Amino acid sequence: MAIEPKEIGIEELAEMANAFEGSDVRHKAQIEIKRRELKAQAEATKAQKEAIAVQKVAAEAEAKAAEASIITAKATERAAAATERNAKLMLWSVGVAAISAIASAVSAYYSYWSAVHPR
Repeated sequence: MAIEPKEIGIEELAEMANAFEGSDVRHKAQIEIKRRELKAQAEATKAQKEAIAVQKVAAEAEAKAAEASIITAKATERAAAATERNAKLMLWSVGVAAISAIASAVSAYYSYWSAVHPR
């Protein structure tokens, strides 16, 4: 029984392809080599398509991450503005509290002075 080209390794297939020109063995070997090449090309094409699909998903995820970064940056800007506003308000409230404390001290001094030095 003859060995079919699909069942043999590449070295044996190469030997069959080196058979004399026009022989049935050489013709079968050339057909099998071509079939294996086409199969390899089809598998490579499939792998490339899968890689492209994965890259597309990765690009979409990267775009979403960029959008999230933009939103985060805007939120950070708003938080910084609010913090600055709160700091200014805090400064004003400290100033008002200082003025109130001075007024209270002056009032206490006049109360003491009035109590110690009645008219």
